[in-house]
Amino acid sequence: MAYQSLYRKYRPQRFSELVGQAHVVTALRSAIRDDRVGHAYLFSGPRGTGKTTTARILAKALNCTALGDDGEPCGVCDNCVAVTAGTFFDLFELDAASNRGIDDVRSVVESTALGLGPDARTKVFVLDEAHMLTDAASNALLKTLEEAPSHVVFVLATTNPEKVLPTIRSRTQHFEFTLLTTEELVARLGDLCSREGIDADPAALEVIATAGAGSARDAESLLDQALAHGTGRLDGELVAALFGGTAFAARTRILEAIANEDSAGALVGLAELLDSGHEPRRVAEDLLEAARDAFLLTAAAGRVQIAAPADEQDRLRVLGESLGNAALVRVIETVGQAVTDMRGVDAADPRLVLEVALVRLSRRDAGPPLQTVVERIERLERGAAPGASGAPGRSTLPGGPASPLAPDAPPGTSTGTSTGGPAPVGRPTLGALRRETGAPAPEPSTIPAGTRAPEVAEAPVESRPVDLDDVILAWGVIVPELLPATRSAVQHAQPMRIDDDVLVFGVAPQMLGAASERFKSQADVVREALATRLGRRFKFKLEAAPEFAVDGPDADAEPAAEPDAGPRLEERRPVPPLEPPLHLPPDVVDPEEATEIPPEADPPPVSRLRDELGATVVEEVPRGD
Repeated sequence: MAYQSLYRKYRPQRFSELVGQAHVVTALRSAIRDDRVGHAYLFSGPRGTGKTTTARILAKALNCTALGDDGEPCGVCDNCVAVTAGTFFDLFELDAASNRGIDDVRSVVESTALGLGPDARTKVFVLDEAHMLTDAASNALLKTLEEAPSHVVFVLATTNPEKVLPTIRSRTQHFEFTLLTTEELVARLGDLCSREGIDADPAALEVIATAGAGSARDAESLLDQALAHGTGRLDGELVAALFGGTAFAARTRILEAIANEDSAGALVGLAELLDSGHEPRRVAEDLLEAARDAFLLTAAAGRVQIAAPADEQDRLRVLGESLGNAALVRVIETVGQAVTDMRGVDAADPRLVLEVALVRLSRRDAGPPLQTVVERIERLERGAAPGASGAPGRSTLPGGPASPLAPDAPPGTSTGTSTGGPAPVGRPTLGALRRETGAPAPEPSTIPAGTRAPEVAEAPVESRPVDLDDVILAWGVIVPELLPATRSAVQHAQPMRIDDDVLVFGVAPQMLGAASERFKSQADVVREALATRLGRRFKFKLEAAPEFAVDGPDADAEPAAEPDAGPRLEERRPVPPLEPPLHLPPDVVDPEEATEIPPEADPPPVSRLRDELGATVVEEVPRGD
């Protein structure tokens, strides 16, 4: 007799033999025991978790002639033996992946009208991969599925329940099968080895269970493969070499290189793994698993259980804290996309796909601009926290004039002491003092149109090294504190880079024209605010940035002023570059080019608003060619 795979040879034949699906077993046993079996069931879940096996056990229980009081089939009567052997005439199994048309379903519907065999009690139809049925076939099944004959039970099995028509799902009892835990798989594999008389190293069983990724069938197939390499015994080292994946130390070295923004180190670590015989996709999957574990340890504060040993968890926790949640999410997304790209039929060299992904991750400026901003702010905040240390290879938040104002500090004030130095760490803000003492907040002042902001006493501004991190953090503090008219003019521009003494802002292409005019009129106010916080004056330049495009039907219209709205990055999404590429002339704003509207040129309604109501009126005048 030909060799039979372990997952076929030891397929569960009773409810009590099913592993890891106690919620399904309990419900089905109770329904059989109390004679409350439904006419249609939908079993969904990942592959290899027992959906089809459970459907066959249900068919066996519904036709068992010696059913136990607990709803278990006896397994020895003629009907049970026939179901096990696949010769029971009233159990129909249809592979919907290859028989998905309306004609195939019509044959099933016609079969429901046929009578039962002499010993049968229930006719059971099992439709495997039910999500593969065409819409026409699913609709042809609807009526029969809703009002099936009393002697018919349907069981639909699928790995993608969301692809099953809602009208089908609404006519069934839906049971979701879950992946098995590593402990459950180890116990299952140990039981199979005992039945086969194989001496198994516990470490080998754990490696196989981990590689099975929660699927009993996958784990049992891997056990078959491991036995084919051995001599009647499962050795831990041999199995680890076969299925253990990349070494934990090698994976963490690559992730630590990403945290240190060391592209060369990440590529060298990858090359060592690939040269030692590891397959690129497996390396990517192992990196993805390590990044996911580090993310859970930091984001969930260790309250979500992971399979890694205690010493590995400690190292992953340190790695997660150094990278930060934003960077970890980016690692997971980028490596996950690389794994997907490697599986594609049109994929390039898998090694090249993974190398490019690692370079993108280790060079923060190569990522999406909005994601880069979030990561930079998070690193700066971690560095500014008392007693916190920055990410490896990164400096902590710089002090001195570059330190931004506290969120409660009013615009136009300096964070320095009376001598112009940096404010001491932990110094309370004015807002905090007001909240503690109960003192009233000062009345807000307005600046009439056409006038500059009042001068404030400040330390002399000297040119000093300023990086983009300093500008981003200061910009997030400055914009909410500006007057509404100024804020509405500049809130859609985001710092992108520094070119010598020019600060380049990115603006959505459809808003570049309007933003340039309005930004220019407020350039002096913004320049003074930045100089106060950064100790350096910039020229400004606006560039079209397709990744800052805005959604909505009014995307091409100029945005209306929102009194309390700061930069709303979350409402923007990256968009692909325009075809043909958009070439817009850069606009360098100079203070001398700012245009002011004299009061006498205002139309009467505008003058009335300003004179009688004390309003601040801003009017745009197009610049001449």
